[in-house]
Amino acid sequence: MSAELQGREHKASLWKQFAIQRRVVWALVMRETITMYGREGLGVLWIIAEPAMFVIGVMIIFSYIEADYINGISPAEYLAVSYPTLLFWRNGTGRVTKAIDINRSLLHHQLIRPIDIIYARIILTFASGAAAFVVLYPIFTFIGVTHLPANWYAFGMGYLLVIWFSFAFVLIMAALAELSETIEKTSHIILYLMLPFSGVFIPMYLVPEPYRHYLLYFPLIDAVEYFHHGYFGSQMPTYYHIPYTIAALIAMTLLGYTLTEIAIKRVKVHGGG
Repeated sequence: MSAELQGREHKASLWKQFAIQRRVVWALVMRETITMYGREGLGVLWIIAEPAMFVIGVMIIFSYIEADYINGISPAEYLAVSYPTLLFWRNGTGRVTKAIDINRSLLHHQLIRPIDIIYARIILTFASGAAAFVVLYPIFTFIGVTHLPANWYAFGMGYLLVIWFSFAFVLIMAALAELSETIEKTSHIILYLMLPFSGVFIPMYLVPEPYRHYLLYFPLIDAVEYFHHGYFGSQMPTYYHIPYTIAALIAMTLLGYTLTEIAIKRVKVHGGG
């Protein structure tokens, strides 16, 4: 009976700790929102406006380029669907890099953990990218740039896989940036070099074999291709291997948390709290 009681108390304690950390992360999200976007002008509406301007700008620029997409798919339509997937891992990495070091003073508060700072910035950045897509996609569909997805399940699951990849990738990059000044200084170069291998600008059916086979080992491309399958359906050939993608993302997530734990210990050793 005492063991059962202890088990209940332990479970209640875990839920209490989770509730506390949830409130801490939410408070950090609110703090980061004001810090990044301020109270003047559009204020927090920049959460949507900033990524939306990127998407619309890229669509306009590439609309003047003759692209050989299949079945009459225009560059504007392709990028309206593809480019928002880039916002998660690219913007997330930029926002989270050195976040622990920059906010080192917050770690003197007992309830704030280093991982909470990372979670807060990831949540804010991902919410910004998702909100922009949720606002723009119905508008694009209404004016005829895009259409409704051919397969809602694949569309939604592909989008979630992209977010999962972005979360794991951002964790890895944030930890490596804390551990290595070289990674910190070159992170923006790494992000630019990833663009041709993101599946955003070049659909896989345009890539000849055996290069397509090699590229599909990168889980981001698999996720984006599955997202494309959900939207375009039979209108565009897509290539993906979801079991492999899920296994690779699990491995990336575990690696991300392992490196983050190492980075946090280093911050604490150097006076983070």
